[in-house]
Order: sequence, then structure tokens, then C-alpha cells
Amino acid sequence: MNKKNIKDFILLAAVIILAAIGARFLAKGETLTDYAIKTGREINPSSDSGKEIAAVAGDSGETAAEDAAGEAATAATTIEAATAQVTTSEVTAAEVSTEDATVEAAADTSLEASSDEGKDTEVAAASLDRVTYMDDFYYEPISDEVFHRISGISYPVNCKVSLDELRYLKVLYVDFEGETKEGELICNEKIAQDLLEIFYGLYQSDYQIESIKLVDEFGGDDTASMLANNTSCFNYRVVEGTTRLSNHAYGLAIDLNPFYNPYITYNKDMTVNVSPKGSEAYADRDADFPYKIDENDLAYKLFKEHGFKWGGNWNNSKDYQHFEKK
Repeated sequence: MNKKNIKDFILLAAVIILAAIGARFLAKGETLTDYAIKTGREINPSSDSGKEIAAVAGDSGETAAEDAAGEAATAATTIEAATAQVTTSEVTAAEVSTEDATVEAAADTSLEASSDEGKDTEVAAASLDRVTYMDDFYYEPISDEVFHRISGISYPVNCKVSLDELRYLKVLYVDFEGETKEGELICNEKIAQDLLEIFYGLYQSDYQIESIKLVDEFGGDDTASMLANNTSCFNYRVVEGTTRLSNHAYGLAIDLNPFYNPYITYNKDMTVNVSPKGSEAYADRDADFPYKIDENDLAYKLFKEHGFKWGGNWNNSKDYQHFEKK
């Protein structure tokens, strides 16, 4: 062997040694045998080392790829399961929300139904005792709502008239502007039907009445009610200037357009008292003015037909606004 061949051999050996060292370094210090022991693979001694290493590397790559693919598939399955679970949870939550909404709606409907049933029951109860003469003309017993409005005012704590004797009336009337209005009165049951028929006749004839409100709207003050020219009936009070109960206290008297039809009393010195104050101009019954009640007036005729007495026919005093029936 010449020197050149020896040098080539030495160079080849060095390359092989360096390659082996590099391979070991790249394999993190593992030999092929170490790798075989770790992975459980058998090394065929007769096989070419390069081929074995390539096979092992190929198998390793395939195994890594298979492992990665498996992990990816597992991850995908996990993500899909998680997504399905979230979707299921959302659906469940939506169903629960829908069920809650349904239950809540059902509860609201039930409450509304109960409330409506309660109102219907009240209306039905009221309708059973209500007496209707014509549309919007009726009377009925005093309800709790009406009692609260009159308690302590027109119906004081010392009132000797039973609520059972009284009736609440609803009527229509034509006001001084020619417009149809709703009016309300409280009267004795004995004259309730009479008043319905009388006020219906007045309404049909466009007879003008300025106001029909409960005297309680004026604090139970008869003078304030008269000054407002308000037509009213029940008010538990005495006759003005006396200690004697008025027929208004029993709901058996009514005052109609009182400001234009005042109450007049006479003194011993022949002077007169006119109530309410300010209506003196209407004390002269010979004068001609609107809304005056006399024997030619429709209201006078209707009340007389129903058996009422007129205060304008009294001897010791004149109460031109006043009609009563005992």
C-alpha cells in the first residue's frame, strides 16, 4: 500500500468516525442499539447499517406522524365533543329559558285571568242588583267604592239612615253648552225608579242642567253645591236655620239647578233671605230668565206626574229648586 492509499484510508476512517460522532450527537447520544432497546426493535446484523438506520428513521417518522395524526384526531374529537357539549348546553339553556318564559307567561296569564275573573265577578254581582231603565240610566246598591267616597262627608258617622236604604244612580243629561254628560246621584230606594224615568224624560227633551254631581264633590257643603248650580239629592243634614233633619238626609228630596231657583225665607219684618247668596236676581219669579222652574216647566210636570211635591208651592217659604216625595 502506497502512502497515497494510506492517507486516503486514514481520511476515510476519519470521515466515518466523524460521521458516527455526528450521528450520535444528532441522536442525542443514542446508538442504534440504544434506540433499538428503547423502541423494542430488532436489528438485523446482516443488514446494511445505512439501510437499517434509514428504516428505523423512516419507521420513527411514520410512528411520529401516526402519533401526531392520532393526537390530532383525538384533539379534533375532543374539540367536536366540547363543541357539541356547548351546543347542547346552549340548547338546554334555551329550552330552560323557553320553559321559564312559558311558565312566567302562564303565570301572568293566570294572574290576569284571576284578576279578570275577580272583576267579572264584581261586575256580575253588581249586575245582579243593578236596575237598568235605559242605556246609561240605572241604579244599584251603594258599592264599597261609592261608600268610601261619601263616608264622613254626606254620610257621616252618626248617620241614622242605613246604606241598604240608599241607591246609587247613573244618568245622562244635557249641560248648558248643549253637550251630553254623565251624572250621578244618591237617593232613597223608594224614589230611585222615579228619578231614572224623570231624568230620562228630561234628557230626551234636551232639558238643560248645568251639573249633576254628588254633594261630596263639594265637601258635603250644600251652599257650595248650590253656588255651583249643582243638582244633588242625598246629604245627611238639617234644614237650613233649624235642627230638623231635611228630607235630603233620607235621600227623598232633590234640588235642581239651584242657583237659578233659590231657597227663599221670610223674616217678621217682611225682609227676605235668599240662598245661595248671589242668586237674588232669580228670587223674582215674575221675571223672565232661562232655567226657571215654574208650573209650565217640563221638570215641574214630570216630578208632579211621579207624585213629588214642589217647594215653590210652600206657604211659609219658597224653595223653587226643591222636589220631594215621602
